[in-house]
Amino acid sequence: MEEKKQDCEQENKRVSKRYLAFYIIALFSVALVIILLSYLTQLRADRELANMNNALAQKDTTVQGTQEKMLALQDALQQQTIQLEAMQQQLEEIRAVLGTEGEILPAIQQRMDEYDAYQKLLELGIAAAKEEKETAKACVAYLETTYGAGR
Repeated sequence: MEEKKQDCEQENKRVSKRYLAFYIIALFSVALVIILLSYLTQLRADRELANMNNALAQKDTTVQGTQEKMLALQDALQQQTIQLEAMQQQLEEIRAVLGTEGEILPAIQQRMDEYDAYQKLLELGIAAAKEEKETAKACVAYLETTYGAGR
């Protein structure tokens, strides 16, 4: 019996060693699978990070281009503001030389009226010299209606 017991114990030891070996192999296999999954997850994360870095670099380039355009537009605005101020100053100088607009327009209108009156008087003189009474009457009527009889 003791031999049977020893055989049984040895058999049990062998079986338990097999189960232990199977259990260790299974644990190492699971650990290997977890390490593999971790590696694949890390690769995926690295790819996403690289994509995000590329997108950030593109956005940064776009922002820099926009900032450069904005600076160029600000420079153009400054130059145009300086030009506008210079032109306004020139306009003020011209107005000072010519006088105010209220004085200029009546003076111009008076000159044009004088020119028109002289032209009609010249036509009247020519009509009188040629003894054309109808043309002379028309010129006198125009002068009276336009400038009044008292002038």
